[in-house]
Amino acid sequence: MYDVAVIGGGPAGLAAAYNLERAGQKVVLLEETNRLGGRAKTVEIHGEPVNMGAMFVYSGTASHELALELGVPLVPFEPKTFGLHVNGETVVSADNGELVGRLPLSEESKAALLAFIERAGAEYFANTVGGQLKPATPGFGDESAQSRIDDLPDDVQELLTAAIRGGSVAHPTELSATYALRYFASYLVLEKKNRMVSLGGMQAIPAALAASLEGTDVRMSHRVESVHPNDDGLWTVEILPLGEGDAGHAGLPQQVTAKHVIMAVPAPRISSIAQLPEWKCKALDAVRTPGSTELGVVVDISDPTLAEIDDWAFIATAGRVFDVIINPRPGRGDGTAQFVCYGNSAGYIPEANDPSSGVLEQWLEEFLAVAPQLRGRITGASIQSWQHCFSLLTPTRAAALKELQAPVAGTLHFAGDYSSETAGTHGAYAEAKRVSDAILSTLSIA
Repeated sequence: MYDVAVIGGGPAGLAAAYNLERAGQKVVLLEETNRLGGRAKTVEIHGEPVNMGAMFVYSGTASHELALELGVPLVPFEPKTFGLHVNGETVVSADNGELVGRLPLSEESKAALLAFIERAGAEYFANTVGGQLKPATPGFGDESAQSRIDDLPDDVQELLTAAIRGGSVAHPTELSATYALRYFASYLVLEKKNRMVSLGGMQAIPAALAASLEGTDVRMSHRVESVHPNDDGLWTVEILPLGEGDAGHAGLPQQVTAKHVIMAVPAPRISSIAQLPEWKCKALDAVRTPGSTELGVVVDISDPTLAEIDDWAFIATAGRVFDVIINPRPGRGDGTAQFVCYGNSAGYIPEANDPSSGVLEQWLEEFLAVAPQLRGRITGASIQSWQHCFSLLTPTRAAALKELQAPVAGTLHFAGDYSSETAGTHGAYAEAKRVSDAILSTLSIA
């Protein structure tokens, strides 16, 4: 018997296991795939660690604290430019006024876009301190980001929708205006204090957590079929060991029992594993965790004629298969740059994960349509599509947060970006701490 069974080996599950093991608890961690880290995935492309899931460590968050505790090297994300790709033309500038002036838009659209940028910048600085959000004014989180762009010309709305989706996954109609500040406006104002980059990639944090586990029973390629209470007041977890790839089942069904269970899998998976009360099902129904596809590209920019590309940081790409292009380390100055193209509006494309499908090549052509000067300079690329990505920061989810975080029967717990006040890996790590602290408090009382 275990004190705690953790279902899911992503950031929330690993961090919860790490916290609980350090407190002396007997833990089993069950992961369905053959790798740990979940959506914190980093691949090597031409010697470069490139993130194919989560991108940044946000300053002052649980992910930042964990990275420091685990000795994961970080550098600040320090953008100097903002860019827009409009009607087939890419414009990048350190000055937003100059940027808008060079865009192939009507004078009316240019004026509306510049006015929006100025308003968004003022709102950002009014609601942040040192790059971090202040507690929102009452009702602010109930407003959608769409309310900020409703009165703009259609072409400007299309452009800003791509930028907002690229920075936050959500469509502006679904995104809380509060978090549009963090995930979009911060790029617009060239904020240099709110994001850090893991030099080894975002997977370095879960890898360090996993390496720190000494007594935890970690079982990969083990799918949890069901979780249910037993007659002893404990939880029974039904497990099916899996074979490699699609080869089928490699073992007979197994069971483990535990005093506590943590559900650290994407929200859409939970109701298929455990029979839950209506109030919890209703809360989970408030969570939207759509798919996303990402293209990672490494390029050689050692030619002096390409020097300005080193400073590219964030480019919104309306009309392309992806929404934005992000360079996590602008201004490196070593002749190499990496760009991650976020296709949040593209959603989940299963065939993208098949190297023979041609999707990678199609997306590379889209990338070269934005940056034609890089044709012949690409040294490597990779594509990844996720069925369940970032849990959208919607006002609806915010309203259900109390129920999302509440345990069932006091001992079935829920931890992930879906139950966090924010989202992403920083939300997942914060939830791991909240839930592990709650379990330890319960056990100490018992």
